[in-house]
Amino acid sequence: MLTLFLVLIVLIAMVGGALLAVGRFRVDDESSGGAVSVVVAPCVLALYLASAAMGVVIGWENFTGAGDGVTAEVGAAESLYWSTAAFPENEAEAVREQLRMYMTAVAEKDWPLMRGSGELSPEGEEALAGLAASVRELSVSDTGDGLDRLTARQELAELSDARIERADAAEDGIPSLLNAIAALSAIAVAVLPFAMIRRGSSVAYFWAAANLVFVFATILLLFYLGNPFNGALAHDAGAIQESLAGFDRTDTALSSQ
Repeated sequence: MLTLFLVLIVLIAMVGGALLAVGRFRVDDESSGGAVSVVVAPCVLALYLASAAMGVVIGWENFTGAGDGVTAEVGAAESLYWSTAAFPENEAEAVREQLRMYMTAVAEKDWPLMRGSGELSPEGEEALAGLAASVRELSVSDTGDGLDRLTARQELAELSDARIERADAAEDGIPSLLNAIAALSAIAVAVLPFAMIRRGSSVAYFWAAANLVFVFATILLLFYLGNPFNGALAHDAGAIQESLAGFDRTDTALSSQ
């Protein structure tokens, strides 16, 4: 709701500024060929382009970084699930059940909160604690050297680290100051062409309006990028859900051995 309100303010400022520029604050011919066109217009255009480009880059990097983190989390979960094959069946089943519960909590509890408030769920934390307890209780496997148990604990540590990274990613976003600079400079970039149009030039009005629409579209994108789990660029829980389906396939493969 706040984002929509801010976007509407920017749109109203652009349209209202354009109408005022045409009606009352038109730049005269002498100014349009002097300080306004030589100093003011290039400065605000450079500020707008720089801030908008930085915002898009930051948003994209947040998105790709979060995607890599989710991939790492899914990989650690699948590796841990497979590693339980080396342990006694009752212990292995306890770990697998806890892992299913954790990944289900991630998909059904974490994701809605990450989209809404950029936070993780307490249910996910509880499920991870239960998974950690089940891994700590694993005995030495038939190999007798403890390597399989150590591997399972390392995979649990990787899963826990991936959760921490996902929590950090859920709080990432474009800095508010950068968005404010982009919005203010965009208003000037959208309004100035209208102020510099000579009366009766319909072609100039058309291109000035097209410029306003394009500039507003970039600000709309910046404001709706959000964090990597909501907005224009957002990861869904599809990879987590696919891993849960993969657990069933793993059970089938293990039972056939």
